[in-house]
Amino acid sequence: MNIVDPKIVDEKFLSKKCAWLYYVAKLNQNQIAKKIGLSKMRVHRLIAFAEKNGFVKTFVEGGFDKTTKYESIIKQKYTLKLCEVIPNDEDNIDPIQMLGAAGSRFIMSQINENNITEFGIGTGNTMNAVAKWLPKINKKIDFITLNGSLTSNNSIQIKTGINQIAEKTDGECFNIGIPFIIESIEQKKLIEKINFIKKIMNRASNTKIKLLSVGGLFETSQIVKSKIVSTETIKKLKEEGAVGEVAGNFFDNKGNLILNKETKKTIGVKIDSFKNSTTVLIAGGKNKISQIQSVLKSGLFTGLITDEETSKKI
Repeated sequence: MNIVDPKIVDEKFLSKKCAWLYYVAKLNQNQIAKKIGLSKMRVHRLIAFAEKNGFVKTFVEGGFDKTTKYESIIKQKYTLKLCEVIPNDEDNIDPIQMLGAAGSRFIMSQINENNITEFGIGTGNTMNAVAKWLPKINKKIDFITLNGSLTSNNSIQIKTGINQIAEKTDGECFNIGIPFIIESIEQKKLIEKINFIKKIMNRASNTKIKLLSVGGLFETSQIVKSKIVSTETIKKLKEEGAVGEVAGNFFDNKGNLILNKETKKTIGVKIDSFKNSTTVLIAGGKNKISQIQSVLKSGLFTGLITDEETSKKI
């Protein structure tokens, strides 16, 4: 089995996309740079890369008329400001590594082009993939957790994405070592009054860029596998119609936020803070369709990075 480095594939994808936008969509390099969040110089180099590698002939290989079409439809349908669709096919069952490469590229573009020096970061396998493909950053960039991360029996999740991401920077990682769901609402109120927790949560709320994955309540979902949520809580959430989850917020299939005894015990940034920042979801795969749809229908999120097969279904 040949394993292709997602970074290499992602670079090829970017070069083909830039070439398609330049030669077929007739955008200039400034417009392309603004559209996909890269510098004009990077766009110029990517188009040159496409030409050098034979992607540009009488047409541009890659079929980006399709991915561009899906991006436009999704932006309009869910009122998003940005959407990026990564090309894949049905044989690529789990696109998580490609999404991770795209997510890490998004972080780099925000640092290099918009001088962002801190990010709010969610949890989940996709964030772990983003951390894997993020290159070493020789700048002071801080990453702040958006929710509690201890499991239901108070054990630490060793492979939390935010910790791995922070290792790639000269900045700091602000990860509160408290459970995702507290035992009672009364205990939650007491914890939220602790000064250092209050400071971290306030800082997380005020981050201009928030990167989040979409979870759910399937057996394969991270919050289920990691036992971050107890079996009893999962049962109660399902009974309430919970489908998708983002940073401890659960949504039903119509995009309504579920507010009950269980969700009121989660620790994380206030949902209203999503409206005051660029909040980008990174999610895809055949097991995430209903979850992504439920979350997007809420209207609380700014953007989505997903794969082609998922985009067709949502």
